[in-house]
Amino acid sequence: MSGSIGIRLTRAKKSYDLGASKFFGAPTVPRAWDGEFFEDEIFLCQIRLSDIAELDRENRLPHTGYLSVFLSTGTDELVPIVRYFDGEPELALSDFNKQVEGYESFNDAYLAEFFSAEEDYDGTRLFGIPSGWCYDEEPPSLLLQYDPLDNETGFLDYMDGYLYLFFGEDTNDLSKISLMEDFS
Repeated sequence: MSGSIGIRLTRAKKSYDLGASKFFGAPTVPRAWDGEFFEDEIFLCQIRLSDIAELDRENRLPHTGYLSVFLSTGTDELVPIVRYFDGEPELALSDFNKQVEGYESFNDAYLAEFFSAEEDYDGTRLFGIPSGWCYDEEPPSLLLQYDPLDNETGFLDYMDGYLYLFFGEDTNDLSKISLMEDFS
């Protein structure tokens, strides 16, 4: 079994590198993406993949560019929209989440610090085995586990459990990422 990459979040100061790995705040994107977002879409996080290159020894993600996770909020369930860009983004979208009712308060950036973690680490992380997995079937391959009680963002803080993002059968196809909310 492989390890995981733990994520520690700290609220960003007023001035920070907009291209940093972070949750919430202003997503930085390539100009080509401008205008491609849905009205009900919120920004969850961006990972500058060079930040995790040394920790991703199994090369589960590219080690250049950015992985950006957005969530569609237009139905009763959150739907993940994961985008990859192999380059440096040129455009910061300020107040991105203010446009979506119920998510207006998630505009402060929380910078991500990455560290090597056990595959079943209970906090927010990339990869490994989903914490608390108590289902009969084998879990899908985990991309991201978000623990709302592991940080001070306030996002999903009513949930005592985890938000999981799972790879599809083809881990290189980011359009097949699925989401599951798991309450303890």
